[in-house]
Amino acid sequence: MIVIKAFEKLSIFVVLFLLVSIFSGCTESGEDFVFTSLNGETKHLSDYRGKVVILDMWATWCGPCQLMMLELNKVYENYSRNDLEIISVDIDTRENAQKIQDFMDWFVQNYNIELNWIFGMDDGSISEKYMNEGLIPTLAIFDQKGRLHFREAGICGFKEIPSGLPSNTTLLAPILDELIK
Repeated sequence: MIVIKAFEKLSIFVVLFLLVSIFSGCTESGEDFVFTSLNGETKHLSDYRGKVVILDMWATWCGPCQLMMLELNKVYENYSRNDLEIISVDIDTRENAQKIQDFMDWFVQNYNIELNWIFGMDDGSISEKYMNEGLIPTLAIFDQKGRLHFREAGICGFKEIPSGLPSNTTLLAPILDELIK
């Protein structure tokens, strides 16, 4: 009888632990979030397990976000798609897929750079959980298991500090090189 009671208490504890882990979005297998791709597909951070993921939180009207995309393009050109993925999620829930596509077309016309990584839209849940200080751009970097490794608001450089930014600007290459070995 005592063994059965102990087993029941242990079972209840295990079930509660699993439920809390699942509903908090943080499990032993890492963080997870959901976004809508530009073609309307529901995508998850967990779809990219095995890769380092840079989550870029931005909006089409954000000037500093354009500068961040120039730096992200350098990242995208220097790492294999087998190792790293960039997900730029528009956090302005008023903007839609067409507005983002128009921005991407404008970016090509103005910078002669195609933004070829993954773009999507946030329903508010990603920015609520991961946006640092309520500012954009904000980057979050997740390791291959989906664990949050880095998060920072503002512009980060790739290997060099972009002109006009302070000397304490974070560089992404050392962070990414540590994760991609």
